[in-house]
Amino acid sequence: MARSAEAAGRGSRPAPRARRRRMPRADREEQMLAAATRIFARRGYQDASMDEIAAACGITKPMLYSYFDSKEGLFLACLDKGDERLRAAVRDAVEGATGAEQRLWRGLVALFRFFEDDRDMWALGYRAGPGAPSFAAAAARSRQAMVELLTEVFVDTAVRSGVDREAARESEPLAHALTGAAAALVNWAGDRPDEPSELHALRLMNFAWMGLGNLVRGELWLPPTEEEQK
Repeated sequence: MARSAEAAGRGSRPAPRARRRRMPRADREEQMLAAATRIFARRGYQDASMDEIAAACGITKPMLYSYFDSKEGLFLACLDKGDERLRAAVRDAVEGATGAEQRLWRGLVALFRFFEDDRDMWALGYRAGPGAPSFAAAAARSRQAMVELLTEVFVDTAVRSGVDREAARESEPLAHALTGAAAALVNWAGDRPDEPSELHALRLMNFAWMGLGNLVRGELWLPPTEEEQK
């Protein structure tokens, strides 16, 4: 009888809880980057804390450090992820466009629309970032990647139009100039969220295309000769 009661007691115990399924590493990393981007954007690099980011993910701080060895490393990973998404958006936008004019226009619209749709990434790059120790180097990498993308667009289009590839490489300095102008206008536009991205793209297109259009057609402006100045 005693044994029977003991067995009955065992039978009334609650079933053991099923072990919580671990999130795949790649998914967990995406979660951390999304939470960190949001918090860095709102608080800035200096005031954001790893404790708050870990709490937003529902994990411990040691677990966060097992993925990113420092706050700076996490911040730079957020920037790199944003740059990767931005370049993909621009590449997708220019895919299938014919002619440098259409490719540039679509690329500029995609650029401004990216930051219009993702205000956190705008804040990360233009407001939160400068306090980070390695921000300048990260910004330089991002700028160079965009220069290379624009140069590729211009050179490829010029060559398709029959311009010699070496001559087409003259568009690279203008890609640098356009990237700088775009970055400045993105910063300016970020404080005017009520204005549509297409309007900002149109401003930059009108500013840039007069010179770029001639360049990709192989037409160069040259200063007047001494004879012409007489």
